[in-house]
Amino acid sequence: MHRGIRGVAAHATPSGAPAASPPLASAEPPATPLPTIPGELARFELEGAIASGRHGGSKPVAGTEYGVKAACVGPGDVTFTVSGAGAVRIAEFSLPCDGVATLNGLGDLPPSSAIQVDAADTENVSRAWAVVAPLDALR
Repeated sequence: MHRGIRGVAAHATPSGAPAASPPLASAEPPATPLPTIPGELARFELEGAIASGRHGGSKPVAGTEYGVKAACVGPGDVTFTVSGAGAVRIAEFSLPCDGVATLNGLGDLPPSSAIQVDAADTENVSRAWAVVAPLDALR
């Protein structure tokens, strides 16, 4: 169960402003990967030192709004990248590894393009995941 959903902008602090205090300890379990989502295009999962990624077998449908939902657990931040055919970068975002799922809209994606999602800066995290699917299915 996710503790919440927030946008990446929630992590920004004005220049010179003090950083937010760390979240209090919670009895809730850390974010776990979502089950398979209808229309899922791509998924990345990291558990310990084992990472896996897969293409959902579907290709983007014209006129469908897509999004990426992601979370990680551990110290620091992880950078997630969504790319299309020819490794063309569609979106890149970083989020703190506090176990809270973040949902980002991607808009329309290139139809019939194989979509991939990957993560960087994962050396210190125990778990990370990201799923690209229709935006409405991720809410």
